[in-house]
Amino acid sequence: MSRPDGARATGAGGDAPDRPELPGFLRPLAERARAGDHTLALPRSPGPAREITRRSAVLLLVSGASLEEAELVVEERGHRMRSQPGQFALPGGGVEPEDADVRATALREAREEIGLDAGQVHVLGEFAPIRMPWRGQVVHPVAAWAPRRPDLAVGDPVEVERVVRLPLVGPDSLTDPSCRFMGSFDGRAVGPVFSLSQDRFVWGFTAMLVEGALEIMGLAPDDAAREARAAAGRAADASDERSAVPAAPPRIEIPPERRREGPRA
Repeated sequence: MSRPDGARATGAGGDAPDRPELPGFLRPLAERARAGDHTLALPRSPGPAREITRRSAVLLLVSGASLEEAELVVEERGHRMRSQPGQFALPGGGVEPEDADVRATALREAREEIGLDAGQVHVLGEFAPIRMPWRGQVVHPVAAWAPRRPDLAVGDPVEVERVVRLPLVGPDSLTDPSCRFMGSFDGRAVGPVFSLSQDRFVWGFTAMLVEGALEIMGLAPDDAAREARAAAGRAADASDERSAVPAAPPRIEIPPERRREGPRA
């Protein structure tokens, strides 16, 4: 599934010839991130627009020297957080005046939240900022790669319940069809859901970002084609590879413990 290698990783300070080759499966993601104009997700507004007063950055960190060992790092938010307790998110947070840029913000927040040593990763670039006017916020997704599995640990137990690694391929992974769903919140469609073992349940904005990254890497199924096939009521013929399109992913209702808006009692 991997593509030929052909790109060197870029650190926060720029290109370095002694840094390891970027694995082929990550090359498309790095190219889009370096361009800086690709939008990973377009979330629908659930409420009225507010004045944009906050900027934040999140770190899309993939580790591994091959696709077979590649993992995406996310965190389970603290269960007593005011905002989205118990949900899974990419490490990140608000831009501070001392941050040199949004890349520095993403790395700083990852250090504070999950103990990431910036020396273990290579920043690939950043994607187009995503406006979230109902929150009065703009989010900057930053992509990074760690050649080896980084040492991580919960930095602030109030903010982070646990650090979680999600395999990109194989059984019980982000691309395992049995782990992929379309989310429903009280009957309203809310986009992709990844439900892996050990209660790793990713939905909402984070799942949209993950789906966008998988699509760039050529790892996401063609949901549009599957939905069209299902809507037309035609079953894929397994004997004809040209017409074989998987069924649309099943719907799953977001469980109460993953949708709370305030601290748990």
